[in-house]
Amino acid sequence: MAIQNVVFHHFKNKDELLREVFIRMAEIINEVGDNIEGINEGQPPKERLVNLLEHIFLSMSSAEQKLYYQFDFQVLSQSSMRIILKDLLDERYQLMMDSFQSILSDVPSANSVVDSHMLIAEIDGIALNYLFAEDDYPLDEIKERFINKYLLLLGL
Repeated sequence: MAIQNVVFHHFKNKDELLREVFIRMAEIINEVGDNIEGINEGQPPKERLVNLLEHIFLSMSSAEQKLYYQFDFQVLSQSSMRIILKDLLDERYQLMMDSFQSILSDVPSANSVVDSHMLIAEIDGIALNYLFAEDDYPLDEIKERFINKYLLLLGL
């Protein structure tokens, strides 16, 4: 009961607490984007895509952020929670779409909208398996093959 009192001293209710956690997830996504923005400036699309994917996987593998991601996926599996967080989820998805589309729009063989959706869906699937797997999940090897697959698909 004491923990609940401390939590609700800072948050009016559980909906507000959930929203704050999801705002933190959006901040993590923004941090990934901010970290590579300077690195990617003036780079060709191949390097920009590889840098973005490398940073996404690096963020995913962070022990601290792994807890956020695990909580995120557990909440997303509950339809009532998705309703409460719809605006934040839509905003977060759009941030990811914008990041990929800004790169893929410079790749002649890419369909920037479709390929961005595919990248996000596959990253979500990899993340879901990684987050709830045992310690021997080969995330680094999957990252390498994932990046190589997209470079091949896009002719980069």
